[in-house]
Amino acid sequence: MKALNKITSIFLSLIFVLAPAAMVQAGEAKGEVGVVTCEYISGTKTNMLLFSKASFNCVFKHDGVQDQYDGEAGIRLGLDLQWSATSTMAYTVMASTQKDIDWSQALTGTYTGGKASAAFGVGLGAAVLIGGSSDSVALVPLAIEVGTGFGATAGLGFLSLKGK
Repeated sequence: MKALNKITSIFLSLIFVLAPAAMVQAGEAKGEVGVVTCEYISGTKTNMLLFSKASFNCVFKHDGVQDQYDGEAGIRLGLDLQWSATSTMAYTVMASTQKDIDWSQALTGTYTGGKASAAFGVGLGAAVLIGGSSDSVALVPLAIEVGTGFGATAGLGFLSLKGK
């Protein structure tokens, strides 16, 4: 239980450090465009305790359209002692309404920041991620993650998206 309290403290500290910068990036966006949801591809996780990654199928839903993205997410530096049977992440996408954007590629890029999750049967996690490849698009920096599994994760997390 002490380890989980330390993980929670580290995660909350990361949120207070990273959230203001992430909110500035999201604040520069003019309006909500849609939601990108990523589903874990079973059996793709590589876990080396201090580094982990897994593949995801991501769908960006906006204006009645669905764009497909390949995703990879995990911990770049931290502690990953979690086994997950399922995992789903969702982000709200913000964008400038004054530019023509190719949504099938607009989210392509890597987003990094603090990430923590815990699962004991049913799990819950959160991530504060900043980044991407376009100045006209931002993911709302706080993602909620749900899934099933066992263990805990905390550290510098990432999400990479590539349009299909």
